[in-house]
Order: sequence, then structure tokens, then C-alpha cells
Amino acid sequence: MNRILACVFLGGIALTGACSSVQKSQGSSGITASYKFRTLSVILPESARVPAVLAAAEQTVRARGYSVHKSASTEESGILIARPPRTGDYPSLTIEAAAVAHGTRVELTVAPFGDQEMSRSVLDGTLQRLGL
Repeated sequence: MNRILACVFLGGIALTGACSSVQKSQGSSGITASYKFRTLSVILPESARVPAVLAAAEQTVRARGYSVHKSASTEESGILIARPPRTGDYPSLTIEAAAVAHGTRVELTVAPFGDQEMSRSVLDGTLQRLGL
């Protein structure tokens, strides 16, 4: 019984930590990106339009050998779904971009369990291609 309670307690602590946001500076311009649960979120300046962001993201993942399974964008929103080389359906990386007041919101999500390092690495490559 004590082992079960200990596992439940430690699991609760792990989940509580997963709910807090981890903020770090990204790119050469010091843009702050926030990682929470499975998603890395960032607001880019107005100069980074949705189509340009998704084009830069697609170039970044293709240069790393990812296969692109979906890519669509307008001036208002867009999505890119990619998978790393030598994988099946998982993991998959979804990048969504949307125009918001004073910029572009970008969210990178690795399914099914999240991967902060992968998300931040792809964001860094995307920001480098955008000159940010």
C-alpha cells in the first residue's frame, strides 16, 4: 500500500511540474518562447508574416530530413505537419501560425508526448531563416 501511495504522490508531483511554463530566449533577437505541456509558443514581430513563418519552418524541417505530411497557409493562419526521418506516425511535429494583434503567434507541438528540445531546435532554425 505504501508503494502505491508513493507512486501516486510522485506521479502527482511530476504532473504538477509539467503544467508550469518554461520560458527561454530563442534566436539571435532574444525572442522569448514558452514551453508548456507539449507545446512551445512564441509571438513573433509583425514583420514575420504567417506564410513566411511556415515557409521557413518547412525549409528547416526538410533540411533535417523530415517528411512533410501537410502544409497550408493564408495571411491569417496556417499549419505544417512533419515527421522525423525513419519513423511511423509518431512522433509528429505540428507547427501552427496565426496572425494576432502586433505579430504572429507560432505554436510547435510534438505528439504524442512532447519534446521541448526538438521544438526549440526547430524554432531556432526557423527564426534563423527569418533573420530573427
